[in-house]
Amino acid sequence: MTDSAIAVRLVNALEAAADREAGAKTALVSVTIDMIAPADAGQIVASLTRKTRTLVFMSAEFVSDAGAKIAMASSVHKVPG
Repeated sequence: MTDSAIAVRLVNALEAAADREAGAKTALVSVTIDMIAPADAGQIVASLTRKTRTLVFMSAEFVSDAGAKIAMASSVHKVPG
């Protein structure tokens, strides 16, 4: 899997998780992705870092099927309103 494919999967997971946390469609404000190692397959775990009235802060990790950390990401999303 290419680094860009991993990045796309991370951003998609962060956006979906932020939307769930906000209860509405959010707008991606910023995202930072750190690639650590190459991988052919894996899974993403996204979690809420912090939530305010207007912003949702998220983090995510891409972990290989063997359990190795491949990439990390953090993002900020604007809550509509």
